[in-house]
Amino acid sequence: MGHVRLGELPTSRKWRHVVKLLEDGATTNQIAAAVADAAEKDLISAQGDPALSYTVWLLTQIPLAARSDKFSDELTALGFSPGSEHSLLNLIANFPAAVESQIKGLPGRTDLGELAQQAAAESISTLVGGQLPSLFGSGADDLRIELSTFATRARFAALARDFFERLTFKTLDYYVGRVLANHVGPARTFTSFEQQEDFEAALRLHCREASLIVKQFASGWFSKAEFESRLLPQSAQGFTDYALKKMRDELRMRRADDA
Repeated sequence: MGHVRLGELPTSRKWRHVVKLLEDGATTNQIAAAVADAAEKDLISAQGDPALSYTVWLLTQIPLAARSDKFSDELTALGFSPGSEHSLLNLIANFPAAVESQIKGLPGRTDLGELAQQAAAESISTLVGGQLPSLFGSGADDLRIELSTFATRARFAALARDFFERLTFKTLDYYVGRVLANHVGPARTFTSFEQQEDFEAALRLHCREASLIVKQFASGWFSKAEFESRLLPQSAQGFTDYALKKMRDELRMRRADDA
């Protein structure tokens, strides 16, 4: 796609510290915070990624569109292909194209935007799909009604938390996952691939716990922005930048608590 990537495998002092923590068998909290610290420069530069902000913006707009009796037309206006409203699978499959329709030709693309789209699709699939009668047997009305519930402050906060949990995990795993295999085997940090999987599960749980900080302010932001008619891509960008900063701060705090 020709966009800037988040970088090659880091070789900085901070990244060497991450590798040492892995070698020394440090706790998940310590490793997660160190990875976030080592990746911070790339993460900050990626905050201007239009795919990231438009992904979050679509998460605010889809539920509002579902409130309309012209749901199909509203989705089309957001960049979704006709027929996306027919099923959850159609909606998820067309999510990347909807983002692309909004940002085509814009500079500043990074892998974080790609990870954000994956995280958004997974969040919608999990939170919405889990409430539908069935994944394949649900009708368009079932989907629209369930999606519309995320236009409330409490439900949007749950969606935002799930999204930033997944995005943070994918980002950390993007970096640390490329070296984990070097630490699996006899007399290494992980003596088996099962232990490596246990670590990755613990890292995911760590991100889940840290993402509570997003839920605490997302509901107020959504409610106020909707009331003031400010649910725009620009405000979604500001919300996203702040959420990522809070996630980084939370990871650091957890490392300090674990010391």
